Amino acid sequence: MAIIEIKNLKKIFNNQAVEVTALQDIDIDIEKGEIFGIIGLSGAGKSTLVRMINYLEKPSEGKVIFEGKNLGDLKENELRQVRKEIGMIFQNFNLLEQVNVIKNIMFPLEISGVEKSKAIDRARELLKLVDLSEKEKEYPSKLSGGQKQRVAIARALATNPKVLLCDEATSALDPKTTKQILDLLKKINKELGVTVVIITHQMSVIESICDRVAILENSRVAEIGNVKEVFKAPKSSIGKKLIFGATVNKEEEFVKIDDKTYLRLAFDGSITDKPILANMILKIGMPVSIMYANTKVIEGKVVGQLIIEMPNDKKVQYQIKEYLDENEVTYWEVV
Repeated sequence: MAIIEIKNLKKIFNNQAVEVTALQDIDIDIEKGEIFGIIGLSGAGKSTLVRMINYLEKPSEGKVIFEGKNLGDLKENELRQVRKEIGMIFQNFNLLEQVNVIKNIMFPLEISGVEKSKAIDRARELLKLVDLSEKEKEYPSKLSGGQKQRVAIARALATNPKVLLCDEATSALDPKTTKQILDLLKKINKELGVTVVIITHQMSVIESICDRVAILENSRVAEIGNVKEVFKAPKSSIGKKLIFGATVNKEEEFVKIDDKTYLRLAFDGSITDKPILANMILKIGMPVSIMYANTKVIEGKVVGQLIIEMPNDKKVQYQIKEYLDENEVTYWEVV
């Protein structure tokens, strides 16, 4: 069931009499309890989209529906109540530098009128969740980047939101700290049931945490789907570029010889414990050339694609396809 429905969304900014279309024709449903990724190159409209999800930025056209409520139909006080259900964290943490950690976490509770003693209890509960109980009296200036982001996450969770929006939340962090923050977001998703929406330009973030992904290009959704499926066989040119990186050009430059047959093999992580190619070569009794390869590890499993050159013998080609079918390997001829 979708907790957020984005319908035919469009956003136009007017800049000195010049219209700039930041987003158009955006249709995305985000399911309750999932970790959903939104990725694209700089200028694709990612940050504008995330700010429209909680109506900090209002669309020029279209709808954002949260738990069945069209946010465009709500009065300002009703919107404020909805925003309590949608927490948000940012790349630059946005902590209050003049107050300590526990007061940073208490801040959204205090402005909501929560009794001080209850706000303190809730803040300490969240500090324990993000593993920073010993830092409650520290000021943000004394914290590392990872610790600041943990405090920001705790603050975003203070009002018990159903959705957590993460706008480039790991972009300013080193790889080790990024992994720790992503592990924490997984924990929050699993243990608290919070739906997580991650805006990022880092494919590694999508790979390691997201269930589904939408890829933006030129203000539109170029591709959307299950992460493993998209990574196995991206359909859009921007998807190929983001997933395969520089090697996509290598594939485009791959020169096919007219009298040769080539197969593209796609792996989704379900059979990577088997030496597929080695066993196939043993079965057919002749070598097979790998013409192109690009694979990635997602959640400990290998996904990606290979292009192999088939032997000219039609009988052997049949044996190869039969073997791939038996082992449930997705493949198709390169034309």
